[in-house]
Order: sequence, then C-alpha cells, then structure tokens
Amino acid sequence: MSNTLTIFGGSGFIATEIVYKLSKHFTELRLLTRNTQKCNHIKVIKNVKIFLYDPNIPSSYNKHIIDSDIVINSIGILNETRKNKFNDIHFEFLKKIINKSKESKVKKFIQLSALNADPNGASRYLQSKGNADKYISSITSDSFKTVILRPSIVFGEKDQFFNRFKNLLMFLPIFPLACPGSMFSPIYVKDLAGFVEQAVLNNIHDNMIKNVTGPKNYKFIELINFIKSTMKIRRLIIPLNYSLSKLQAFFFTCLPGNIFTLDNFKSLQKDNISIDGLKGSSTIEEIVPSYLCNNNKKLDVFRKTSGR
Repeated sequence: MSNTLTIFGGSGFIATEIVYKLSKHFTELRLLTRNTQKCNHIKVIKNVKIFLYDPNIPSSYNKHIIDSDIVINSIGILNETRKNKFNDIHFEFLKKIINKSKESKVKKFIQLSALNADPNGASRYLQSKGNADKYISSITSDSFKTVILRPSIVFGEKDQFFNRFKNLLMFLPIFPLACPGSMFSPIYVKDLAGFVEQAVLNNIHDNMIKNVTGPKNYKFIELINFIKSTMKIRRLIIPLNYSLSKLQAFFFTCLPGNIFTLDNFKSLQKDNISIDGLKGSSTIEEIVPSYLCNNNKKLDVFRKTSGR
C-alpha cells in the first residue's frame, strides 16, 4: 500500500504504536498533534511528518485531511480540565474532522473509541464517546467507509493505568481502593495497533463497531494486587463498598491531579469487558513486569546517583 495516512492525536502512546505498525505501508504518515515536542521519538521514521494543529483553527488541520487516503482519530482524554471538556474533545471536534474527511472523499475513517461508549452511558466520558460513535455510524456509507474500535484499558510501557497505580502504590502505604469488583479486560497496545493495521489494510471490519479486549478478565483489585506483587512491595489494600467509593470520588474530585473523579466512578459502574469482538493474545503477566520493574530500576539508579 502507498499514499497518505493522517493520524489525529499523534503524541499519545497508542498512536505511537500505530505509527510503528503502519509506517511501512504508506508513502507518507502525517501525525497531527497539539504538542510536537512529545513526538520527538517518532521523528526518526523518515516517512513520518509531524504537524501542529489548533482545534479552534480549521485551516490548521483541514489542509492535511484533504488529500489523505485514510484518517485515524486517536484523540482522547480520561479526565476533563477547565479548557478540555469531554464533549468538545470527543464529539464536537470529531464531527469537524469526519465531516471534512467525507467531503474530501477520504477512503476510510477509523475511530478509536472506548468500551461501553454509549450516548446514554453513566458517565460524561462514555456519553461523549458514544455520541461520537453514533454520529460516525450515521454518516457511514459504501463510498465512505468507517471502522470504530472500542478498546478496554490499554497497557504498554507508557500506559496511564499500570504506571499510574504503580506510582500511587509506591507513595501510599495504605491504599483504599474504590470499586474493587469492577471488571477489566486489558488489551496490549501492540495487539491494538495490530487490529488498527488490520482495519486499515483489509475490509473485514468496514462499517462496523468492534469491541477490543485482551485474553483475560480481571477484577480491579486483582490488577492492583498484581502490580503490588510485581513490584514486590507490601501495601495494605482496603476495598471500599459502593457508598465509600462514591465518597472517595467526590473528595478526590475536589483535589488537583484527577486521581479519581466522580465521572471515573460512574464509568466503573459497568464492567469494562466484552464476550465478543476482537481479542488480543498478550496477557499482562507476560508484558507488564518488563516495564514496571525496568522503570523501578531506573528510579533506583537515580536515587543512588543523587545520594538518596
């Protein structure tokens, strides 16, 4: 395959893996990002071009869509800020780029959504993703093909799940865990990138919505205990019931850092698993220890060199 592929959200760790997978198939890959400095590690790939865009200035991104053959949207935020709202990022901006893609006769549009995305979902996050998926489906046609992939939590060296909770466990001797029974089916980022590659190169998923999960399901508390055992640390994990979980979310929502928000709590009320769809083959037991332990060794080296 040749020609041009454009990826929105190019600085994310998922998009990075997609670029590595797809660079050999295209003459030119365009990464559109709001922070080009976060893409320095990708600049070594000679057919990748990185462009800065402003979501409020259509001309900054429309010019890159116009002559693209395929457009991938991997933009996503897990928590809102004053400037970045779920609806604006996941839905309103999505409408702008997919409308331009259809107008420009892009051959295929691929959306990275989220498992449990639903316009009537329990959280604003799931609602915004669901509204985007619904809109995409409404303008899909034989001449404008789309693929919507809905992954569970994605793990890999730069992930925001295992690394985040590792850091919290290293810091907190006692860990009160909200929603301990919530279920997840973690998908390895390389497996997810493989499914994106499949969607790009083949037509087997055209005009479809596919759930994307890993080979095994885990309770939230099982994942936390896995991190604890992998790091070989002793921590007291206190599972919280529904009321205390909600109270914790309310309290943390008022604090900086978005450790655990009410919207996160609402998302966790539905298990993040699927019995159908695409299944990755890589397990957390095979992959996660390699980067959690490696990152910990780097921290030990830093402590020694700094005299700590």
